[in-house]
Amino acid sequence: MVDLDVGLPMSEKIRISVTTDPETVRVADSLARRRKTSRSAVFRDGVHALVEADQRVAAEGMDQITRRMGDWPAEEIVHAFRYPWLREGQRLWSQLRRVK
Repeated sequence: MVDLDVGLPMSEKIRISVTTDPETVRVADSLARRRKTSRSAVFRDGVHALVEADQRVAAEGMDQITRRMGDWPAEEIVHAFRYPWLREGQRLWSQLRRVK
């Protein structure tokens, strides 16, 4: 998942200007008061939650693809393809070429 460090010193943070509707600001302010945090932290948490949700959807999509393709050693094949100069990659890659 996302590993974003929100505890950075101010010199490493960036100030941005965001335009949004008054209702969103009202909801963010209300949530910030309930959580006893800042409005910026609420928006930051929202962005992090969206990124995690996107990653979860992508992972589920990959799982569906692998289920459709059946039982095969995907990790070993990708590793052999990426690192053919390694001894184990050469061995597996030559086995895969013979299967064709």
